[in-house]
Amino acid sequence: MPATPRSPAVAALRSPGVARLLGLSLVARAPEAVLALLFLLRTRDLGGSYALAGAVSGVAGLGMAAGGPLLGRVIDRVGQSGVLAVTGIVAGAAMVLAALLPGTTPAWALLPFALVAGATQPPIAACLRALLGRIVPDPAVRHAALAVEASVQEITFMVGPLVFISLIAAHDPALGLGVAAVVLLAATLLFAAAPEPRAVAATGTRRTAGAGPMRLGSIRALLAITVGLGVMFGAVELAITAAAEEAGDPGAVGLLLAAYCLGSLVAGLITAHRGPGPGSPERTLLLLVLLCTAGHGLLAVAPNLVLLGLGLVLAGGAIAPLFTVVYSLCGQLAADGTATEAFTWLGSGLYAGAASGAALAGLLVGAASPHAAFAAGALAIGLAGLGVAAFRSVLRPAA
Repeated sequence: MPATPRSPAVAALRSPGVARLLGLSLVARAPEAVLALLFLLRTRDLGGSYALAGAVSGVAGLGMAAGGPLLGRVIDRVGQSGVLAVTGIVAGAAMVLAALLPGTTPAWALLPFALVAGATQPPIAACLRALLGRIVPDPAVRHAALAVEASVQEITFMVGPLVFISLIAAHDPALGLGVAAVVLLAATLLFAAAPEPRAVAATGTRRTAGAGPMRLGSIRALLAITVGLGVMFGAVELAITAAAEEAGDPGAVGLLLAAYCLGSLVAGLITAHRGPGPGSPERTLLLLVLLCTAGHGLLAVAPNLVLLGLGLVLAGGAIAPLFTVVYSLCGQLAADGTATEAFTWLGSGLYAGAASGAALAGLLVGAASPHAAFAAGALAIGLAGLGVAAFRSVLRPAA
């Protein structure tokens, strides 16, 4: 008889289907992580200005933010596999067509392709998180599975830019967009064809307006956290770039971003190994928000890039554990038949917040310094935490 794993993380990865679905989802999400940047580079490749490139990139991001909840609602009604397959084909086709446009095509012609590709990005992450609630019945093991997922998604933010941007798109933006489309389509179809997504039965329920997950104060509170995190990410990423340029070492950006991801990855894996803490989830959530705020506040006073890099490792250490609690609470608090849409709303909050954070940080860097942008990122998640603290009772799962 096989020994029972002592680590919840090991138990999670040994659960039927979890490791396979997690691997496929990570591959499918790698192109999504760089979609906006791929369209930005393709716009420049067709001779578009930086202003137009920013607009095309923004349209792709807005498409992802707006399309996610709509696709999540459809999935909750008709099941996962069919919707994932269709969206993978449509998004992949839009990316391939954008890559195949002749060099004489006006760059603004990329706008509709960016919108379609963004709005139809398969909501793989939301589907996986909803599936974990079905295929991992033990709450402690499920918490560990979510922690592993929140941790290793950092790999997509490191590998995606390296493969699709640095190795391919930097030399040929059209090829980078095309390769990303092929990877997205292949991984999505494999995920959709797996037995676990196909086993999700269609409810056939057509919800009326106001009957979705956003009617719950608990989901709105979690959305506030993800919006705050998004603003923080957008501000920090731009501030990192500005700080490196100000220090005369723009090549350090990649290392600094890797340090940020590394802190989150390691802390998330430790969380997965140890399992959920003894405190209530809403208390743990607020504690992690406090740690996240303090860690990012320290970035605003880092005097040089070396200390900034160390600070980024520490600040990143709160991120994956924080996402773990947010996703765990979302799975527990979302009403039956609305889990996938609830998870997509959290993703949309991240996208919208990141766009706002980057815009705000740009203004602050121009008017003051990168330190001000780091401070704004810390303030954003801190304010979100204050809002949740005032309504923490709605985040208490029923016994």
